[in-house]
Amino acid sequence: MAFQIPSVGWLISYRRIRRTALAYRRFTRRSFLGGFLLGNRWLLILVLLLAPMAVAGIELTHRAKMDYYLLTGPKGGTYDVVAPRLAEVLNRPDKLERFLHLNIVPDFTFRETCGSLENLFYIDHGLGQLAFAEDGLPLHFTRTSECKLPIGSEPVTEKGMHKEIRMRALMPLYKSPLHIVARKSLGIADADDIPPRTRTYLGPEGSATAYLAHLVLDHYGIAVERVGDDLDYEQAAQQMKEGKIDVGFFLSGLKAGVGSTLARHEGEFHLLRVQHAQGLTMLYPFLVEVKIPGAAFQDASQEISTIGTNTILAASTDLSDLEAYEIAAKIDRNVQDILQGIPLNYAKLADMDPRKGLYYTLHEGALRFYDHDPPFFMDPRTLAGIGTYLSLLFAIFTLSSQFVRDYLVHRFLYSVDRAVKAFKVMPNQPASKRYDHYMHRLKYRALNLLKDERIRLEDYKRIDEYIKGHS
Repeated sequence: MAFQIPSVGWLISYRRIRRTALAYRRFTRRSFLGGFLLGNRWLLILVLLLAPMAVAGIELTHRAKMDYYLLTGPKGGTYDVVAPRLAEVLNRPDKLERFLHLNIVPDFTFRETCGSLENLFYIDHGLGQLAFAEDGLPLHFTRTSECKLPIGSEPVTEKGMHKEIRMRALMPLYKSPLHIVARKSLGIADADDIPPRTRTYLGPEGSATAYLAHLVLDHYGIAVERVGDDLDYEQAAQQMKEGKIDVGFFLSGLKAGVGSTLARHEGEFHLLRVQHAQGLTMLYPFLVEVKIPGAAFQDASQEISTIGTNTILAASTDLSDLEAYEIAAKIDRNVQDILQGIPLNYAKLADMDPRKGLYYTLHEGALRFYDHDPPFFMDPRTLAGIGTYLSLLFAIFTLSSQFVRDYLVHRFLYSVDRAVKAFKVMPNQPASKRYDHYMHRLKYRALNLLKDERIRLEDYKRIDEYIKGHS
């Protein structure tokens, strides 16, 4: 292929980089790093190292400045007991984190909410990264109920809305029976015997307790007088002791929460059965039938059948696969400390395969945890990204190397043109000795560049042929 002299556009580009090239050459000659920087291979290795380090630095800086929140629930519930333990486990550095002086798992601050439905809504609007939730509850893009508890949480605006659900299941935790606590003086034993207009606490708006309480009462066609919708579990329990509330619904873990506490309170309260619990689970498949052992309460001689839910830890899609994987792994290693006090056959849902038994979609990081497929170097998507990065880097390196070679060739050809004009070389006439000496120096310089692999053999031949053409 015949060599073409660069166009005016290329000439302008070459002139722009000439000063930079000269400055770079002066620096490499004077600096002790000159030999390192002059090698193309070392330069390529430097770029390969710096780019991933820059990405990692940006990611760590973003994580350090970002606030991570664990959304819990109202005081007096199981969430209120488990959340501090969970946050303490997540924030406690393990051996690897202490060795690296780095938080592989982000630090979380737990924040009180009204309950599961509020948590799902907050997750969808980016106001939390982890949350307690009840598996299978309906998901909504808009808020269906306003929380009336004096809980300080950030206001939700429409700016945080997305067209897709951002909530994913991370891992199951425990079964939560619906404790229906009634005053013994009412003389009832079943939920369908609750008298109309009874003063009843259904839990705060936005909680799974309120959702299930309405579901049970609507199923039986019972109209009650709702009281205490602006009370948390502890406040409602206190008002029941004071005689202001006759029946209370509390969704909480077995032996953990004010529902079980009230049922054992000096024989004044007891638990109501849900006779058609199995039928309700057929109508609403996300519910589970739970048998509360009689030994769990002082006044119960037999099992109490009720409905319940599978309490899970939900995660936002804002968490990366690696973050979700590490969080799930850390919780799994410390689950006994987190769920302390909850009976083993009700905790961790050991009989459930999260990949099949949950209604909510698993987070990709959690799915990798249960498949024992950590999202690290051998992840196909990571490998594809590395391949794309290396291909792009190779293309940039090839184009830039070609541009530098063209630039050097242009400099030589331009020097020949200047020498022809300076020494007034005429066609078909012998050149002067000064011109021959200058051309000899140009060839010597070109040979040095060829030896240093800064130009190729075909580039040297082009320069030599151009010089011969003017001799």
